[in-house]
Amino acid sequence: MNLLIEKLNKNQKFKQYILDIKNNISPISLSGLSDVGKAHIVLGMLLETKKPICIITYNEMQAKKLINDLQFFASKTNINEKQIVYMPRKEISPYDYESQSKELPYERIEVLNKLYTKENRIFVTTIEGIMQELPEKALLYKNVLSFKVGDTYQVANNEEYQKKDLEELKEILVQLGYERNDLVENKGQFSVRGGIVDIGLSEKIGVRVEFWGDEIDSIRYFNISSQRSNEMIQEIEIYPAHEYMVDMKSIDDICQKIENLYLQNKEYKISDEQRKIILSDIEQIKNRNCISKIDKYFNQFYTQKQKLLDYLQDDYILCFDEMSKINQRRENIIIENNNLIKSLMEKERFVPEAIRNISEGEFRLNKWINELEQKSNKSMIFMQTNGSYTNINQYEFNYREINIYKSEIEIFIADIKKWIKEKKQIVLLTGNASNTENITNLLTENDIKYCYTNEDRKSDEADNSKCIIYGTKEMTTFMPSAGFESYDLKLILISMGNVFENVRKKRRTSTAFKEGEKVVFADLKPGDYVVHREHGIGQFVGVNTITADNVTKDYIKIKYKNEDMLYVPTNSLDNVRKYIGGGESASPRLNKLGSKEWKNTKEKVKKNLREVAKDLIELYAKRQKIKGFAFSKDTTWQNQFEDEFPYQETDDQLRCIEEVKKDMEMQKPMDRLLCGDVGYGKTEVAIRAAFKAAMDQKQVAYLVPTTVLANQQYEEFKKRMSKFAINVELLNRFRTKKEQEEVIKKIKSGEVDVVIGTHRILSQDVEFKDLGLLIIDEEHRFGVKDKEKIKQLKNSVDVLTMTATPIPRTLHMSIVGVRDMSVIYDPPQNRRPVQTYVLEYDEEVIKEAITKELERNGQVFYLFNNVEGIEKKANQISEMVPESKVEFAHGKMSGKELEDIMERFIKKEINVLVCTTILESGIDIPNANTIIVENADRLGLAQLYQIRGRVGRSDKQAYAYITYKRDKLLTEVADKRLKAIKEFTEFGSGFKIAMRDLEIRGAGSLLGEIQHGHMEQVGYDTYCKLLDEVVKEMQGIEVQEEQDIQIDINVSSYIPDKYIDSGSQKIEVYQNIANCRTEEDIQNIIDELIDRYGVMPKELENLLEIARIKELCRNANIIKIAQRMQSVVFYFDRDKYNSEIIDKIIKKYEFNVKFGTGIQPYITLKVKDNTDEKLIDEIKDFLKFVKNN
Repeated sequence: MNLLIEKLNKNQKFKQYILDIKNNISPISLSGLSDVGKAHIVLGMLLETKKPICIITYNEMQAKKLINDLQFFASKTNINEKQIVYMPRKEISPYDYESQSKELPYERIEVLNKLYTKENRIFVTTIEGIMQELPEKALLYKNVLSFKVGDTYQVANNEEYQKKDLEELKEILVQLGYERNDLVENKGQFSVRGGIVDIGLSEKIGVRVEFWGDEIDSIRYFNISSQRSNEMIQEIEIYPAHEYMVDMKSIDDICQKIENLYLQNKEYKISDEQRKIILSDIEQIKNRNCISKIDKYFNQFYTQKQKLLDYLQDDYILCFDEMSKINQRRENIIIENNNLIKSLMEKERFVPEAIRNISEGEFRLNKWINELEQKSNKSMIFMQTNGSYTNINQYEFNYREINIYKSEIEIFIADIKKWIKEKKQIVLLTGNASNTENITNLLTENDIKYCYTNEDRKSDEADNSKCIIYGTKEMTTFMPSAGFESYDLKLILISMGNVFENVRKKRRTSTAFKEGEKVVFADLKPGDYVVHREHGIGQFVGVNTITADNVTKDYIKIKYKNEDMLYVPTNSLDNVRKYIGGGESASPRLNKLGSKEWKNTKEKVKKNLREVAKDLIELYAKRQKIKGFAFSKDTTWQNQFEDEFPYQETDDQLRCIEEVKKDMEMQKPMDRLLCGDVGYGKTEVAIRAAFKAAMDQKQVAYLVPTTVLANQQYEEFKKRMSKFAINVELLNRFRTKKEQEEVIKKIKSGEVDVVIGTHRILSQDVEFKDLGLLIIDEEHRFGVKDKEKIKQLKNSVDVLTMTATPIPRTLHMSIVGVRDMSVIYDPPQNRRPVQTYVLEYDEEVIKEAITKELERNGQVFYLFNNVEGIEKKANQISEMVPESKVEFAHGKMSGKELEDIMERFIKKEINVLVCTTILESGIDIPNANTIIVENADRLGLAQLYQIRGRVGRSDKQAYAYITYKRDKLLTEVADKRLKAIKEFTEFGSGFKIAMRDLEIRGAGSLLGEIQHGHMEQVGYDTYCKLLDEVVKEMQGIEVQEEQDIQIDINVSSYIPDKYIDSGSQKIEVYQNIANCRTEEDIQNIIDELIDRYGVMPKELENLLEIARIKELCRNANIIKIAQRMQSVVFYFDRDKYNSEIIDKIIKKYEFNVKFGTGIQPYITLKVKDNTDEKLIDEIKDFLKFVKNN
């Protein structure tokens, strides 16, 4: 068991306290506790009483602190960290919005579901969380579904559902808050295909239930990214996906109630504008678009309401953390709420009922506690730091917080010696191997005995004359918020992160980004542009099913110039790709069928690409011959330096660091490109490379495009390297002339190890004594002269170039071997999701959003993408929020002006920055946590994704308000975009589209802007394919164009609607089949189809057989098969036709074959039976014979 808990359990006072709880003595007051002490006592209480615990605290920060400390004490016990949960408060918006991000509602329902299933052991929430009202628990869990193999499904608490058919099941899932989709792309969605029901349980995992009639045949988990099943299970329960469960049958009653209360009630005075809004709301609710309206009309939706604590079972122990602070916060909430109601009423705005409920309920905590005591047997614990309650059972546990020793080693050692004399148990938390080594050395030097307690090193039994070192060689997942001394236990806990800077906090990595990258080209809608390999750019019209002579096939219909139509058989869909250009403004030009236009365009682009590839390849070949400096392997100092990184690296980061180090250790000079979005951890890769160079007495130059960024990076490098006697200097225009001269002198003499600066570093007067590594941030942002100087330097020193532009994997693969490249695909996972609202522009909402952010001393980005009107907009905001300090910035300003404004924004001299889309890409501003976007319908989805990423870079809740003009007549393009923006608050598809758009941006910066136009001419995929061909040609690798194979036989081969009714999914399957190149590929598709859609129909089996035939044709050098009545004609590739095979064919097939030579050699085979199965078998046998001979 956990050593710290063990110590607590042996204490007599604690034992008596536990006995009181077991004897249902309540309430009990605990005093003398520090914050960490509270977590210590609570965890000990949980393990001894085995009763679940609810902690109510006064604010969110304190709740998060308690969660962290509880998770620390739970390590090495039988309590899992996932059993300690936090319930955030509900975000109640006082304004109308179109859509809202779902992360917070999902987080809340997950906690409620854990309460219902009794999965959690400790539940932490705030007073604000328990003041907000919820639907009655019985209503929320009325329709919980149970699935068990061999049974029909069961509805836990609702006898209305008796049919037990799929129609009824769909209805129940909608009632539970799941949205129906063609394909499950995230949690909270479900899809139905025939007798298969998919339900999304989390971002990555769903459950697939297969029915045979009304009986459940199988239940299995599946991976949402690949859609493939991965584990069979016997039973499962499905809980609500949203806390706002609406009985769809009562929608009309709800609408009537709203109308009666607000429109028919004469006592309720409303303006014409409000009447119009209420009528619009009623219409939306009738159309089942009600989630965004529930807070507004909460009491009409739910007549039976409960508070969060009503959801707890009777056996819970309730712990109140600092009752005086809880009461004070409750009063403040009521005052804030009343002020909000007053403000809304003065502006003649609607006051949402969920907001009224908080004030009207006048939640009196003490009264509520008394009632709770009388009607339930919940134990009440009041935890205080100072003082205690009178007239109740009291225990005083004396804790004091220890949070000192930032490098005060002498005081630390003196204290340790004093405590050992006093026979106190000292526990030192190291957190990682480097700290363990440092502390053991320190203790040994000062003759202090110690022993270990961890899995790695078991030592002799601990006694009070020795310090106990508590940690692992790798790292501790959770560290307490502070150390403490418990006078009762004679126990002292010190977090060694306080002595040797910060210990790392574990960061969970995620594959969401990688999975998001898997964009299905088949996500086609009529009107989308496509590229055909042979015919060029056309417009997708739809899927046409054509039946002729009792043979049915599906064709993709594509429109070309002059309304010409092309019908592509679905078995040739590998020739078609969705068109992705360089931007979203202009539509591509349609090609003309039958002309040489497409071929000429491809040749023109290829010619241009040869120039690009030639430069790249020549440069690469030249660098291979030059000898540079080979850096040493990692030293102990390097390991110690890396151990002090306060986060857990992502897998991608570690891979990139290894690639960079490996290059540095080689004789040839490094030239590596490191790609990854802002905040993905590129700087850490650069810092480690710089440290490695400095360890070999080589100088490092770090070149950045802006002065502001130079300052930021200088501070970071200096902080990280200060302990290792590495001299870091800054060279930019913020330094005086005298200071610059001083730095230049030191660089020349070798006194400076690392210099960070702008293009000033490249000036003639800057001479390095021994430059070993050049790091360049955003190379494409430097001028031509600077690039020439960089080119000269590149010949002899190691170079690491960094870019914040994500590089597409396909393009990356095309130039492997031409440029060394490392890509960080993993985003950081330690950030809170941005709460996003999509709504009509409303000055009041904007004013409220800005004021809310300024009240918590934060900063605001206001995106206004119009240079002409930006100054006027900034003045307007200043008038709207007089306490704000507003500035504006746009792309037409000089670099110096922009830098000055950004510097002032970083220093918090400005708290609202009105700017165009030129938001500085490299700069991290953790204090800016609200972004407002005006006229969002004019921006692309990818831009919005990037812009939203500017906020939410700290542990504060960030907000994004995506607005568009009220009642504005939108163009068709803007309307489509707005629909996409609304989806943007969801996870799945919006995320995927944004990622794909970001990939396109990547191509421009990698190959230069000149390439952008060429990409638009041929589309992204063709461009990558051409680049790949050109690079291989230049390297002397033979490029063979894959022959297009045509199969025209009288066999019905298509996907019937009753098997897959979704058009986009059908195209995806057609494309996957057309892309099959091996038997393994075909088997994978068969497995996936049966898994996702059930047993395959005959027509689909035929389609897969045709894929097999195509593969056999490739190996037998046959380019076309056509059926002629009772015969099948096989056309050979004339360049690969071997006439010697004729004798062998005659010998086997005798009079059943005819030959044709000439321009296109062919063989006609007479078939005995032309039914589908026999015909396919005969064709396959013939092809196998040709292939093997």
